[in-house]
Amino acid sequence: MAETEYCKKLQQALEFLQTTKCQIHDDTLYQKLLDDLSEKVISAEFAEKCGVISFIQATGKTPDVRPDTLVFAVQLIGRLVSKIKFSLVHLNIISSLIETILSNKWMENLSVSCALLKTLTIILRSAKDICANINLKEIFMKSFDVLREERSIFLSRAASDFINSVFTSDMAESEEAKCLLKELQATIVDLKTKDCQRVLSPSVMCSLRVLERVPCYFSECFDEIFDPLIWLMKNGNTQAVTTATRCICRLSESRSEMEVVRVKSQISPLLNMLDSVRCLHIAKILYPVNLIEKRDLEDLIVRPLQLDNLKQPSSPSPCLSAICQSLTVINECNIHNPEICNQVYKVLRMTADGQEEIIDTFFSQNLISWKTKIQIRCLEYLESYVCEELIPFAFSVISNITASSTDHTIYRKCLDCLCILLPWILSSSRHSSDTSTVTSDLCKIRDSVQKNFCSMDWEFRDTSCEFVKKLLEKNKESQVMMSWILDSRFLVFAYQAVSDGESYVRATGLSTLQTVLTSTHVTSLLQDIGSSIDEVISGVLDICNTDSEAFPRRSAVTLLSHCWGTLLEQLQPDTIQNITQSFSLSLPSDFDWEVKLKVVDFWCIILKNVFAADITTSSRTVVFSGCLKCGRGKKRDPSSVATAVDVLLKLSCDYDPSVSKKTHQELHWISEHLERLIVLENPLTNGHGDTGSFWCSCCSSLVQEIYDKIKESKEKYDMESKFITEYDYNSLSLLDDILSLDKGQEEEDEENVIDCY
Repeated sequence: MAETEYCKKLQQALEFLQTTKCQIHDDTLYQKLLDDLSEKVISAEFAEKCGVISFIQATGKTPDVRPDTLVFAVQLIGRLVSKIKFSLVHLNIISSLIETILSNKWMENLSVSCALLKTLTIILRSAKDICANINLKEIFMKSFDVLREERSIFLSRAASDFINSVFTSDMAESEEAKCLLKELQATIVDLKTKDCQRVLSPSVMCSLRVLERVPCYFSECFDEIFDPLIWLMKNGNTQAVTTATRCICRLSESRSEMEVVRVKSQISPLLNMLDSVRCLHIAKILYPVNLIEKRDLEDLIVRPLQLDNLKQPSSPSPCLSAICQSLTVINECNIHNPEICNQVYKVLRMTADGQEEIIDTFFSQNLISWKTKIQIRCLEYLESYVCEELIPFAFSVISNITASSTDHTIYRKCLDCLCILLPWILSSSRHSSDTSTVTSDLCKIRDSVQKNFCSMDWEFRDTSCEFVKKLLEKNKESQVMMSWILDSRFLVFAYQAVSDGESYVRATGLSTLQTVLTSTHVTSLLQDIGSSIDEVISGVLDICNTDSEAFPRRSAVTLLSHCWGTLLEQLQPDTIQNITQSFSLSLPSDFDWEVKLKVVDFWCIILKNVFAADITTSSRTVVFSGCLKCGRGKKRDPSSVATAVDVLLKLSCDYDPSVSKKTHQELHWISEHLERLIVLENPLTNGHGDTGSFWCSCCSSLVQEIYDKIKESKEKYDMESKFITEYDYNSLSLLDDILSLDKGQEEEDEENVIDCY
């Protein structure tokens, strides 16, 4: 019934789209219908049954078809051919529509030509059989004409993508493609003779893009195109320089040794002629390949950082953009060696030691912004690599920047570096000859972090809390590090962040508290704050139930879930009962879907632990909370199977699809486990005639009832999921909205026509 109704309404909607009175003012309606058809139309037979094939055929034969309807038809073809195997008859209908567009003036319409080129790109990848019935030469030439005309950025991009797909498919060997290839080759050769602009045209960029992707098709004209590429490296803008360099690298991969020598002889002098920024862009591309010696490239890359040369009047002063670009290339190429590290360290030290006047004198730039950019790049490098002999010096400079920084990004980068350097400093400080300097630097860091825990800017408070968390996670086994953290009272400050006024800081504080609770330093924290573990957890529960922001609630629920096994043996029964009540009553009704997903995880952890314990120890499963008396005095998990299943069944009907889907996935294994236990419980089916019960006598009758509830819920969900996936209410509603527009224009109220999906 649902399929029949859907097909009928779809046919009516598609017929309406072809009429002259179709006036759809909202493009998102077409997009929504495209997405819906992509999901629903899964076979050629169904495409014919619901009228899609007839719509494509009629669109090609309708002389006064609207441009937006034609665009929709072309886009629909692209969606369908990528996943459906059509018959020859259907392919002829599709190719007929394409030929109609090419033979008429539709290519002058930007939207139609852009949609057609994108669809042709998909066809080349997925349905090459269609190409047998269309004029490839005409399409290829028109696509290149589009690039020459430069009518639209989007149209040029679509044409470039299509041409690239031609030469990365089987069509590259066709005669039509060879004609197009000659056009591309000629475009590159003419670069030098036509003295093109620094900003490359779409046709030139497309030609170079094809050359970079498939250099084998340009091997025969290597001599003709090499000089224009060198000219482009010398005269083009940054984009042109990098593109030309990549093309030369690709061309050189399969050349003879003599030709490679020629390439090197042209590039090496060029690197000494260009300005620093373009030279660095070239060096970044050349570094991974073997055209130029890496040592020479490293000297070239690090040249802007050699600040000692600034004091020599004869040497040209590098610009700050070159210094930033040099540091970027060093980071991206992962150039890790002591000499480079030393230069990076010197640049960072200069920005930290109050030598701004030197930079200002030689560069005459906006000092503040450039100083920040340079420091960030230096810190990123030192986080990834510091040679051992420079660690104490780098540590000292970074501690100074940490103490004086008013930019939270710089502060965060400094702390990231300190997470790496602190273990080395603390472990070697006892043997250091300059312990006073190390002690002073450690005090600066301690004071700076403590100060920023109380900063007016929440970013500083959040970063400080994250720093403590990282130190705890990375140095759990280091007694020296843990002693320094405890002496600095970082745990107390981090705990206070749980009640911060900013939700992001509260969330980070809870994550840090979770790390503490799962470590061996809980006692130290409790002593410092003068609270018991029950009081701490009660505060976390308050956040779960009363915090107005989702981020802290997520972190609080995560804390309780991850620490449940550890906390169970430490908490008082009242606190444990409050936790289970919160997870069974208030949290399953939370407005945030991630909180509810974490509730599902919590109860699944409970059930897995209960099931595992009952099988391995032969103890009785707690089916509901009244069965605690069967624990025989042993302190057990007070959560019951019945409670867990009731919560999961409730969440399985949640309005959020992600919650209901995950819950049903979990209920699947729970039902299988209960089914196995039912078989073991029955002496007629367990194979041993064993009458011993896995459950206490007062609960045995409930087990089958719980299992039946899960099974019933699962069957209902499967039925609803099938309906929603195939013919959901949204699809029928969408078609109804389109059909509601089928009325005289004079009767329409424009406010009701536009409906955003």
